[in-house]
Amino acid sequence: MVARQELRLLLKERSLWWVGGLFLLLIGYALFNGVLQTTQRDSAQAALVAADAQSRAGQLAQLQRIMAGTETPTPFGNPANPANMAGGLGAHYAVMPSAALAPVALGQTDLFPSQFKVTHQSKVNFLHNNDIENPWHLLSGHFDLAFVVVYLLPLLIFALSYNLLSGEKEDGTLRLLLSQPLALPTLIAGKIAVRAAVLLGAAVLVPLAVLLVARPQALAMPGATLWWALVVGAYALFWFTAVVAVNAFGRSSATNAMVLIIGWVVLVLVVPVLLNIAVTHISPAPSRAELATRTRVVTAQAMSQNAALLATDYEHVDKPDVLVPKDGRLAMSGRAMANYRIQRQVDDTLQPELDRFDAQQAQQQALVARWSAVSPAAVAYEGITALAGTGHSRNAWFMAQITAYHQAWKDFFFPRIDGGLAITEADFAHIPAFAWRDEAPGTLQAQAARAVLQLLLPTLALLGVALWRLRRYRLV
Repeated sequence: MVARQELRLLLKERSLWWVGGLFLLLIGYALFNGVLQTTQRDSAQAALVAADAQSRAGQLAQLQRIMAGTETPTPFGNPANPANMAGGLGAHYAVMPSAALAPVALGQTDLFPSQFKVTHQSKVNFLHNNDIENPWHLLSGHFDLAFVVVYLLPLLIFALSYNLLSGEKEDGTLRLLLSQPLALPTLIAGKIAVRAAVLLGAAVLVPLAVLLVARPQALAMPGATLWWALVVGAYALFWFTAVVAVNAFGRSSATNAMVLIIGWVVLVLVVPVLLNIAVTHISPAPSRAELATRTRVVTAQAMSQNAALLATDYEHVDKPDVLVPKDGRLAMSGRAMANYRIQRQVDDTLQPELDRFDAQQAQQQALVARWSAVSPAAVAYEGITALAGTGHSRNAWFMAQITAYHQAWKDFFFPRIDGGLAITEADFAHIPAFAWRDEAPGTLQAQAARAVLQLLLPTLALLGVALWRLRRYRLV
């Protein structure tokens, strides 16, 4: 009965229309942007995979023509040369596909690529060639559903609920209501139920309906969609409980609004920044500039040590027949061997640096995960991006698979380069191919469950404060 009456009042005052309409517009634009960005990324990845398949088929056909004597190979376009195939000629893209819920949170997709062209070169050349410290990247981002939920949903909750009890008290209707057989907690529950139904219905049901239409693959992951709804619901519940706790102190509507806004600024804006500063101080982020400088120094040293090979003449320019395999072997040119040795030396020398770099990143992320509970906004964002597959966890999983694929690539080609063995038609079927493997479902569920738990604990604390104050609530 309280909920029905509250709904009539909100509709009469048009406040629900304005807030609900604004929220739907924000959600609609965020979903449009998320679906658009994800679709463009999926299309680009599909084009890369198709181009790789076409390139590999063309290389096999070219090798067949060379072996049949109908085509003369070129120095750097010879598919029989293992150094060429291990490098830019035969390199293929390793792709991390978008998750089913990717449109709800674009996360770090503007900073960390979801595809890499793997070659026999040191992985520093393709893993760390993106400038994640670009100020433009750090200051700009995508407007997605995660932003709407984490940053704007609390403000809309405040707009509808800051005067939950204070408005009734200031209008003189609270005493009249409580003179009926109606408990104060029941009155609050009815008021909250209407507002929660409107905002959570828009925040959860509308995105799910859009995803089921725009990304049918979401149907194959009902567990992820359920956990996403639980994370959003737990985050909204925290702020609704905060509203009740603030109203329970019996202050004026203006005071309630000020306290809630201050709380939002502290928990959503200030605490995450302080957390980032503390983590950076305790475990400084690895320096991309330092790694790039070290790479240039090591590369210059390797080039100096292989200068003699680099200076060799191109005998295959005047004698193209040497490019054709003889009895399964191929004469490797000096420059090709020099480039191979340089890249191998750079890779071996920089491996300890890369291991230290990865360890620093892992330590920093562990600290963030441990202390993000101090900010419900940080917890909700980490949970949503994890379910959307755009957070740090899935990216780290992708990096681990890239490392394994790079090692398999080198294990296949390096013995052939060292032994001067030509690539044969039969070898094409055994060239390593990247195959994406999803994380175990339990890992994703554990991350989401931790986020829900970290949101419910402070919610229960606020609920205890609210109930304690409501028992002492003064009507005058």
